[in-house]
Amino acid sequence: MSTLSFVFCKKNLELYTQPVYDLLKQEYPDLAIEVKDCVGAEHCGLCADVPFVMRNNAVVAGRDPRDLYDKLARGLEYLTKDPLPGTITYPSEVQGNQ
Repeated sequence: MSTLSFVFCKKNLELYTQPVYDLLKQEYPDLAIEVKDCVGAEHCGLCADVPFVMRNNAVVAGRDPRDLYDKLARGLEYLTKDPLPGTITYPSEVQGNQ
């Protein structure tokens, strides 16, 4: 479906993000989502502070689970919406114009 990957911290999932995880699995069943015991030492302690998820190895955090889900959903809109008018898919359409 896409090249996006999401990694949830198990402790953060238990504290905050279970509803976010459930909604993503329901609305985007083909999305690469996994749960790890720890997402990395550089993020140690974050799991107890705020809802977050690793998206393509970058932290996306929210004030609360709803805020986190809204941020992720906005980032996923391109998977379900039509391209903007006047835009092209590269490179096949460009090759046809030459």
